[in-house]
Amino acid sequence: MIRKNWVYLLFGFSVILFAVSRFTGKIGHDRNKEIQLSLQTFQSHAGWGYDIYTNDTLYIHQEFIPAAEGRKGFVSKEEAAKIGQLAITKLKYSKLPVITLAEIDSCGITR
Repeated sequence: MIRKNWVYLLFGFSVILFAVSRFTGKIGHDRNKEIQLSLQTFQSHAGWGYDIYTNDTLYIHQEFIPAAEGRKGFVSKEEAAKIGQLAITKLKYSKLPVITLAEIDSCGITR
């Protein structure tokens, strides 16, 4: 009977430990580590696009104008960089990097 209680206790402890580590980050993870976001533009067959990197790891590859109809690239490197910077700004404020048509139009992006 005592062994059975220990098994239940260890199982319960494992479940709690898993839940805490899952929802608060990995155990031992340095939560104060700064995440570096960087932007690189590139030219493709469709026009210009951008990549967003987190600590030198590709995070977003955006070959086409987001939210725009069809699969068209940006007409210039500057336009791709402008929307890429908008996505980075959203990420820095813990928002989803979703770009809307209204934001595309307000930035003066040719679509």
